[in-house]
Amino acid sequence: MASGHLFSQRFSYGVHALAYIASKPPGELTTLPELGDWLRSIWPQASETYLSSVVQRLARGRLLRSHRGIAGGYSLGRSANKISVRDVVDLLEGIRVTGCSLSLEDQCLVAGRCGIQQRLSGLEEKFLKSLASVSIRDLSEGVVVAAPRARKPS
Repeated sequence: MASGHLFSQRFSYGVHALAYIASKPPGELTTLPELGDWLRSIWPQASETYLSSVVQRLARGRLLRSHRGIAGGYSLGRSANKISVRDVVDLLEGIRVTGCSLSLEDQCLVAGRCGIQQRLSGLEEKFLKSLASVSIRDLSEGVVVAAPRARKPS
């Protein structure tokens, strides 16, 4: 049985980016190249292009704040202890808990009468509540921020 594939790559990039930024001293901005270098230290095949699209979504969703200009970069959109893993899931995965997650149709024909759906719906709710209890601050405590390495010239 496969394990560790409950979350998407988008979510993984996003939660790592937020945790990295949260681990830095307050007021210190993070550039996309710096974030990309750090991510590749974990996953050598990480794509900075894909990271950029995820970071843009985080900024549009106000979990990150973009600072323009020569000394620009990214900072958290609010305090790390006020951003939950559930917030990241909601933004990047678009989880909806209304309706039946098992139905192949837009509407479940036996909604409210299906014991399987009722049981799984309860489990989904508990799972999402557990994600809401974990903050980006909690995750950032295990992040090691090394001094940035010089980038190779292109």
